[in-house]
Amino acid sequence: MIFKFRNSFFGVMGLVLLLSACSTSRPVTEGDFRRSDLSKKEVVNSIPGYEGKLTSVEGKGRAVVSEPGNSDRVTIDFEANEELSLLTIQNRIGIEGGQMLVDSDSILIYNRMDKVAQKISIYDGRMTTLNELASINVLDLLNYKIEEDQVRSVFESNNSIQLRLRNGAQVFVHPENRTVQRVEQNRRGQAPYSRIIYESYGELGGFTLPRKITIFSSDGNSRVVFLIRSLNVNPDDLNLQINIPDNITIQRL
Repeated sequence: MIFKFRNSFFGVMGLVLLLSACSTSRPVTEGDFRRSDLSKKEVVNSIPGYEGKLTSVEGKGRAVVSEPGNSDRVTIDFEANEELSLLTIQNRIGIEGGQMLVDSDSILIYNRMDKVAQKISIYDGRMTTLNELASINVLDLLNYKIEEDQVRSVFESNNSIQLRLRNGAQVFVHPENRTVQRVEQNRRGQAPYSRIIYESYGELGGFTLPRKITIFSSDGNSRVVFLIRSLNVNPDDLNLQINIPDNITIQRL
């Protein structure tokens, strides 16, 4: 099943001022958030999760890359299952420049133009362009998963539910449809990104998935805005491999 997305997105909702309680048993507040009466289990189970149901995707999108001293736009064809994620990149004039194959801890990069193949860790900061997008399996990126035992506490404001995870990360959830709005990683953690922003959700075949995803680098200095233009869920056949010529040696960095 394939559909097209319009490149639209919602603006970030404004902050709301919380009323302070007068009684001695007033809820704990931090900034715009107060401790919630919602249980961890209730919130986690209400977030759209498709483990075992959404097992593969393929599609096309456009990425806007912004980093110090550089900005670019590329078109990306992507395929992914629960283990591997393949990105095929084209530049503005349609020339295929390379492919990235992502597994749980590494990225295999093949630059067709320069005939160079490299394999790096997903945490390797030496690669900047598209590193934020390539460091996460596309399937996991589209359907961000949270387990109840990962959650330490639940807070809420008038426009968001905040899950504070045991590893220091924070996940913000829409209070009505329970879609993930934003993920903030602990700067001292090991994640290859610092923030993910999800926008413009749409429904496809019973799956509620984001149309626009913004991923910030671990140091916050660069970002990739990924606009999904077409998507096919649970396709029958995927080709999750890079055909590197035998005369090209894979450099392990």
